[in-house]
Amino acid sequence: MSSVIFKGADALVKKGVYSSKNELIEDALRTFFEYRKDMRVAAVVELYKNEEMSISNAAELAGVSTEEIKDFLTKAGIKIRRGFSKAKGEKLTKLI
Repeated sequence: MSSVIFKGADALVKKGVYSSKNELIEDALRTFFEYRKDMRVAAVVELYKNEEMSISNAAELAGVSTEEIKDFLTKAGIKIRRGFSKAKGEKLTKLI
């Protein structure tokens, strides 16, 4: 980041607009993802690929339908998982 951005961030924290740089960064990213649907989709596609979220969570976070997120995943060459993940299957097995 440029020094102007760092100085601006420091000024906002110093003035008390944000309690920390982390809070400022979270707000900036939240705003970024709110206005950049393509980046929201890219992020959730990667999270789904790494098995960090379900298809329904990916669709919800991307702000699209389940069918739309399936299309994005297919276009990205990611196989749609069916049924339980290995971890959920193991949890279910322990409960039974």
